[in-house]
Amino acid sequence: MSDSATHDAHAHPQEKQYWAIFVVLFVLTAVEVAWSYLGFEGVSLVVPLLVMMFVKFILVAGGFMHLYYDAKLLNGKLFSWTFAAGLILTLLVFLAVFAAFEFPS
Repeated sequence: MSDSATHDAHAHPQEKQYWAIFVVLFVLTAVEVAWSYLGFEGVSLVVPLLVMMFVKFILVAGGFMHLYYDAKLLNGKLFSWTFAAGLILTLLVFLAVFAAFEFPS
């Protein structure tokens, strides 16, 4: 089977889905920028930004990178979960370093 036939054999997002993801990413980015100017500090600034960043990551990795459609394992979300696990590990390391600087011993 050629690469073209394999490519066409699995599902792809429709144009409407790309636009929906774009709108959500645009709104989340606007909220992130606005949030950073509201004058919050510490945890009340960082945690909401990290949550929004995580949601945007999942949307980009799953939608634009076609990870929702790549694997049959785990309900077709194997690669999305792999990327998410890496992101969660990165967030945990970031929060550990953040806590070390925020609360010196």
